[in-house]
Amino acid sequence: MGYSRIKKADIGDKLQYLVRDFNDNTIRFVVRYPGRVASDILRVATKTVVDSVDILHASFVANDSDAYWEVHDDYEEKDYFQIIETKEDALEAADTYALMSLQPKDKTKLRCYLVRGNKENVIVILISHLCVDGIDGKYLFGKVIEAYNDILEKGTAKGVAIKDGKRDAMQIYDNISKKDYRFLMKNPISKIKSEFPYPTKEAGKPHLVKVNIPTETMKKVIGRLDLKEITLNDLLITSCYYAYASMPNKNPGEPMSILSMIDLRRHCTGRDSEGISNMTGALPTTLPIGLRESFGITLDKIAAQTKAIKDNPLAGLEGMPILHGAAKNLPMKLLLPLASKVYDSFSIGLTNLGNMANDFLSLGGMNPDFGLFGGPMNKKPGMQVSAVSIGGSCTLCIVVECTDSDAEILQIMLERMAGEVGSYTLF
Repeated sequence: MGYSRIKKADIGDKLQYLVRDFNDNTIRFVVRYPGRVASDILRVATKTVVDSVDILHASFVANDSDAYWEVHDDYEEKDYFQIIETKEDALEAADTYALMSLQPKDKTKLRCYLVRGNKENVIVILISHLCVDGIDGKYLFGKVIEAYNDILEKGTAKGVAIKDGKRDAMQIYDNISKKDYRFLMKNPISKIKSEFPYPTKEAGKPHLVKVNIPTETMKKVIGRLDLKEITLNDLLITSCYYAYASMPNKNPGEPMSILSMIDLRRHCTGRDSEGISNMTGALPTTLPIGLRESFGITLDKIAAQTKAIKDNPLAGLEGMPILHGAAKNLPMKLLLPLASKVYDSFSIGLTNLGNMANDFLSLGGMNPDFGLFGGPMNKKPGMQVSAVSIGGSCTLCIVVECTDSDAEILQIMLERMAGEVGSYTLF
């Protein structure tokens, strides 16, 4: 008979739970392979990862005073792995599963769907944001791939090491002086707030909107960026500004702000957390007088802003002691109004998960030919663009609860954003 164990929730877990009314607290990956994936091996590989960390097979429980994990040893295969056979386009069918959400009460916090088409297989991985951010979500996906390949080659995944140490968000301050800690007690979020101009007021239904920037375009883009020592993330942010400014009822000369994120593990000893966790801080950018004279000038302004933040030894930590201190010392019922106030101050967001190379995602030598990363499903007026590069191409994605009319405008925004990225090669 199965039984449950109790583990205290970490500060990062609580903070994510508190914004559950604004998004679905689920991170998703969708990766397509031009061949057949071994379902039995993928099932065992997924279970290997889920088994490896207690909170990956646990329910999240919160009350007015506190929050904790209820760890389960009696979860079933359907909780972490399912196969779907389809005669439709496998990628289109996969969108249905990518739009599903992991609930706090669910017994596992990582679930894999294998969507089988006639020729192509698509892997959909859902991971709870209560456990991890995008960085460690990517890490866990990589561990599923590593376990698959080990089983295929060696017959076992026992050699796959998965970090399962301290998850405490406070470890980002281990190397911070008391003087610097006090300096961090201020809000880094700009007072300029940019909201997406949704054309309808109705809540709508889950949508996944995506655009792919092909490999050949990205090769030219990366080559030009390298010459100018500007990052792809800077280009994506700038392109997002231009696409946003072109939306209905928007003025290119009005103040604008886009909120990106920065990995705070850079401040941990060894530049990584001891266990899977939520450790991201704010990387805000602003255009106080709107777009500049040209795309190139605007790009230079954004690149200068992000470089100044990243060059700061305390990068991304501003404001975090306020949030962490509140989550550590206040009861849950008093934290909700604080979380709502903070989340409501956010502008549209952009999260770039970087590159997931073929050697990271290859299954028995079979490389993916398409992939995307989707952040938590936002509710209006929230909106976040998620980006990831897989197999050389880059996919932009928005996951949001909205109407079909809203989704059409979001699609136009992503296409314009992709167009700006592609046009950069013509400068």
